[in-house]
Amino acid sequence: MRVVFDGTPFLLEKTGVGHYTYHLILGLKEVEPSLEVAVMAISLRGGHRLSGVELPEGVEARGFNLPANLLYYILWPRTNFLSAERLVGRMDVFHATNYQAPALREAALVSTVHDVNFVRFPEMQSRGMRRFIEGLPRLLRRSSVVLADSHFTRQEILELYDLPEEKVEVVYPGLNPLFLRKPREEDVHRALQAYGIEPPYLAYIGNLHPRKNLVTLLEAYALFRERGYPQRLAVIGGGGLGRMNQVEFRKICRRVEELGLEEWVRFTGYVPDETLVCLLSRADMLVFPSLYEGFGLPPVEAMACGVPVVTSRRASLPEVVGDAALLVEDPLDPVEIADKMALLFENEELRRLLVERGRKNAGRFHWRTTAEQVLSIYRRVAS
Repeated sequence: MRVVFDGTPFLLEKTGVGHYTYHLILGLKEVEPSLEVAVMAISLRGGHRLSGVELPEGVEARGFNLPANLLYYILWPRTNFLSAERLVGRMDVFHATNYQAPALREAALVSTVHDVNFVRFPEMQSRGMRRFIEGLPRLLRRSSVVLADSHFTRQEILELYDLPEEKVEVVYPGLNPLFLRKPREEDVHRALQAYGIEPPYLAYIGNLHPRKNLVTLLEAYALFRERGYPQRLAVIGGGGLGRMNQVEFRKICRRVEELGLEEWVRFTGYVPDETLVCLLSRADMLVFPSLYEGFGLPPVEAMACGVPVVTSRRASLPEVVGDAALLVEDPLDPVEIADKMALLFENEELRRLLVERGRKNAGRFHWRTTAEQVLSIYRRVAS
């Protein structure tokens, strides 16, 4: 069997979809070494960069400097001209992990929908996201199977689009096993120095999208500091949003200044997983007050590192964290977030319990299990 993946997420710094695609491929090759896997990417100026990307061993990379927007959103919705088979050869399955798929002649299409935040919050999106909103219904109709990252996301898809229930299946993503290993002390020290982070500190992980609710987190952190707690705040991540990222960063920095927190808040920008493990391992807690997540991996990563978590009772987050996190009922209320943060510091028994439950909860998510489920779906649709 030959499976081809959309390699577009590999052309930029590897964020959520890139990590998902990479680790799924790695898991598939582990479960079924004979599986042929290729990755194709189309970008007018950057397609050629795919050949220089580190991919799992034995995976073929095919990058094309072609006009992606013209092909995906104008030409391919109307014709099979220059189909994926024409570009990269025969395949049994094309797996679209990034909300877009090329024209296909014979291959079955499997799509992963991580979330539909751009449909639920259109006012928070950049202009470029309109094509995802307009193109998603067609992608879902074309797909033999749609994979949802959580039961919450599956329900969202079924509510928004007229699809048969049996067409949408839940397959949880896995956790990078790197987070289950204790980092070396010298690596932790090097990471803290490299990013200018001084313990003790709280951590946030993720991009700067408005739905991540960072402004409310800053307001909660200001209240937390006013109560005499000494922890700094490390905002870890921030890539993958293009121009919107810059707009949101400026807005967030203005709020930091207004709250008088310049000395206490550190923005790291994008951090690779190897370094993220080091930064997480020293954090006193992860605070993740997101308004909407299709899965929400940062809380699971923190739990694997033995870090207690405060997060929102919103979207998929209760499903993913279970009873292993302190849940905020109203993530738009900075007072409640600050209260939950303070409670974790004042109640040592609660911290110990959440750390214990967190490690157990993180053990639910394995890429091998994910790969086995996905491989079974490939075999079914290819037949």
